[in-house]
Amino acid sequence: MRRSSHQWLGLLPLALASIASAQESMRDPLAPLAEKLHPYLREQLGRASDTQLLPAYFVIGAKLSYEHFFPRVRRLPLAERRATVVRELEEHMLRTQAELMAVLASESAAGRAKIVSRNFLGNFVRVEATRQAIAAAAALPSVREAWFDYAPPAEAVEDGSRATSSAPLPAPGNGPLDTRANLVWAQGIDGTGVVWMNSDSGCNIAHPALVNGIWRNPGEIAGNSRDDDGNGYADDLVGWDFGANNPDVNDSGGHGTSCAGVFVAIDHTNQDTLGNCPGAKLMTGQLSGEASQWDAIQYAIRNGADGQTSSHSYKLYFNPPPNYAMHRDVGETSLAAGLIRTNSTSNDGGSCASTTNAARRPFNISAPGCLPPPWIDPNQTLIGREGGVLGIGAHLVGTQTLASYTPCGPFAWHWNDVRVNSPAYPAGQWDSINDNDYPYAAGTLQGLLKPDLTAPTGTRTSSGTSSYSNFSGTSNATPSASSVLVLAKQANPSITPEDMAMAAHLTARPTGAVSGKENTYGAGQIDAWELVRLARNLHRVNGEVAHTVSLALSSTPSLDLEIDGLPAAPFFLLIGTGLQTQTISGITLRLANPSVLLGSVLDAQGSFHLIVPTIPALAGLSFATQSVIFDPAFGPFTGSNAVLTHLLP
Repeated sequence: MRRSSHQWLGLLPLALASIASAQESMRDPLAPLAEKLHPYLREQLGRASDTQLLPAYFVIGAKLSYEHFFPRVRRLPLAERRATVVRELEEHMLRTQAELMAVLASESAAGRAKIVSRNFLGNFVRVEATRQAIAAAAALPSVREAWFDYAPPAEAVEDGSRATSSAPLPAPGNGPLDTRANLVWAQGIDGTGVVWMNSDSGCNIAHPALVNGIWRNPGEIAGNSRDDDGNGYADDLVGWDFGANNPDVNDSGGHGTSCAGVFVAIDHTNQDTLGNCPGAKLMTGQLSGEASQWDAIQYAIRNGADGQTSSHSYKLYFNPPPNYAMHRDVGETSLAAGLIRTNSTSNDGGSCASTTNAARRPFNISAPGCLPPPWIDPNQTLIGREGGVLGIGAHLVGTQTLASYTPCGPFAWHWNDVRVNSPAYPAGQWDSINDNDYPYAAGTLQGLLKPDLTAPTGTRTSSGTSSYSNFSGTSNATPSASSVLVLAKQANPSITPEDMAMAAHLTARPTGAVSGKENTYGAGQIDAWELVRLARNLHRVNGEVAHTVSLALSSTPSLDLEIDGLPAAPFFLLIGTGLQTQTISGITLRLANPSVLLGSVLDAQGSFHLIVPTIPALAGLSFATQSVIFDPAFGPFTGSNAVLTHLLP
């Protein structure tokens, strides 16, 4: 069939567009991948030679959703929770990365790519690769996007500074006096048995103040260049350098050494304890940028760390800017795996009042300290998804004064807010489906309250090869807060990240302008004594508070009780007919009269069968129970949440 002349003319624009597109592809073979390649990566590829290896990472589109894990995993004991989540994430990674790994193996064989790491928390693969290899991998349907693996300058990501000082300090150090950690030590709680990951510039593990506080990998044999424990890292005796991809984590006494000292330092010259948890053990993760941070978190989870801290943060004004979607993904999966995290929040507080500065509110809080915490404070009336990170602000040690540089909240998790503050942020790299849950809208909405807590800055800590200095910035405050969490973890090994965050919020010393959490001090100054006191009784059985009960109705009613509480501590159970607040010796109990006291159990852990005295209101088919643990160390006693049980007719 012949076409008329006007029909051919109608097809001409399409033909010209096709030719133009083909010509553009010939000039720039990466042009068809524009939507997948982060603009900064594409810019670097345009400057690179054909043989140059560039650092990059490929993000797989398929991921396990927030709803896949929550609330299901919260009902699991911590060890089972971690094992379950890691297994599901690893299986998903192996399945969904298969296509990408096949291409990268081929490119590696041709000398065009090196695989640096695979990460199941964010489902991505880090590489060093040529233009050709990056184009081949990014073109795969399974790959959602490719990012340049940017390593910012150390001074940009480190939120702290050190200064020499000859001022005398009290024996516990000024940091532990501020947090009241020294009071907790007196009760035999100093972090012993707890392992924490310090992700930073590395650490001078030979510093005399730190040698006894460094984690040693029990499965690794020194110096044989083998991966003895099969964890994918050869000779990782104390941790790993996730930037250089080798086991040498020494930072020559720099920023990471000072952060480590806030945890475990004991001054070798006079035996003064400078760290908040001198009995703990620190893993070391040396960082280069965001992707190395996510690998360090994965390492912490795989190798048994109870928590993780970092005083490296990533700001919206960086070029390239942070990968907020990946920070959010890793925050949720690490939380699902039961890891509690703290992070610095920047020292950009001087820009809080600005209307033009790139660090103005609501992006004054840096990533990943800007992530939602594991527990949502009641003052946070705009409710979105939870995350895995406590973002830490700073107050001056020994005072209630907010440090002038500590940043201000809220943080805005919404694309419209990002677009206003940073018009160049690539739209394709923002998860508009999952990460639009805390909008700010020029102050008309609440956003996400931040920071979560403040901790002291200006404390004495380790530095150099064998020296000490005063440390400042939210870099100092973050390990100050995190090391207090270590004490709570020793006091209650079964405590979940959600309960840890709740306890830290509820026991903080309020210092803000409003009651409860707000956007300057967060929930207030972290308090080791009150936090540990509450944490000792925040236990869960199958996800329920403190204890679970079942009642057998018969001529002699009996109650089967399972309690996860303090071992070798006297335990009492109150039983009543409803919930009504009563305060006895400073402890709030929520049981109505008549209530009766069931006999004490000498060990508040295990399963028990108790005879229930007659309570007339049981005919109403409901009753309430509350556990009370006698705790002479932090006492006189602590009470759990009440559990209201409804019986079926």
